[in-house]
Amino acid sequence: MAGLTIGSLFSGMGGLDRAAEQVFGARTVWVSDIDKGACKVLAYRYPHAPNLGDITAIDWGTVPRVGIITGGYPCQPFSQAGRRMGQEDERHLWPYVADALAVLRPTFVLFENVRGHLSLGFDEVVRDLHQLGYDVEWVLIRASDIGACHQRARLFILGVNRERRVRSGLDRRGGVHRHPGDWRVFPSAPQGQHDG
Repeated sequence: MAGLTIGSLFSGMGGLDRAAEQVFGARTVWVSDIDKGACKVLAYRYPHAPNLGDITAIDWGTVPRVGIITGGYPCQPFSQAGRRMGQEDERHLWPYVADALAVLRPTFVLFENVRGHLSLGFDEVVRDLHQLGYDVEWVLIRASDIGACHQRARLFILGVNRERRVRSGLDRRGGVHRHPGDWRVFPSAPQGQHDG
C-alpha cells in the first residue's frame, strides 16, 4: 500500500499517526490539533505537514484528500471518569469527524477512544461510518496487554471504505468483516473499571 497518505485529527503527539505510518507504510501529510504543547511536538515531528487547527472551523473542501484518516477524538463525553454527557457535552466532536469523512472519503479510518465509549455514543459512530460506506471492526486493547503495569483499556476502531475495498482487491485477502445490520450489537463495557 505504498504511497498512502495520512490526515490526522486530534493529533496529540502523533502516536496514532506513527503507528499507521508503520502498519500501512504511509506518510502523514496534514495534522489537526489546538493544544499548544501538542502543536509544538507536531511541528517538530511533522515539519512538512500543515496543522489545520480547530476541527470545527475547517473547510474540508479545501483540504488535500488522503488515504487514511486517524484520530483520537475527545473522550470526555464518554469516559467513566467524567459526567458522561454524551452528545450533550460541548466536547462531543464526533459529528465534525463524520463531516470530514463525508467530504474526503479516505480508504481507511483509524480512531481511538476510551472503553466507556462502547456503552455511550459508540452506536452513533458505527452508524455514521456504516452510512458513509465503511465496514467497521473494533477491539479493546489494555495497556497491560503490551506489558504496562496498569489496565487503561482503549477502544480502537478501524473502518474500510466498502467501495474502495472491493476495487482494490482487499476482499480477496479477507479484509475487514462487515457489521451492516447489527451496529447496535457490541460488547458492553465491563463494570467496576474506572479507566475510561
